[in-house]
Amino acid sequence: MGELVPLPKSGDVFEDRRGGDRSMRVTCHPQRGTVVVSLWVDKICRASFQLAERDLPRLQEALAGMRFEEAAADPLSDTA
Repeated sequence: MGELVPLPKSGDVFEDRRGGDRSMRVTCHPQRGTVVVSLWVDKICRASFQLAERDLPRLQEALAGMRFEEAAADPLSDTA
């Protein structure tokens, strides 16, 4: 697997709603021009994605534009 880098000061950790020690880490690495999204189970990184700095505004826009409608059914609810 790749190089293990300590969690930088710029980032966050999100717990998976399904539990089971699953989490997602989002970290900024300005020296490399990337934002890394990594998926963890317990203390093991299962997958990672390196987003180029130039694509960060597009990701931010996509996330900011997401809305949940109360009446809409969630097609992904309770899926593994």
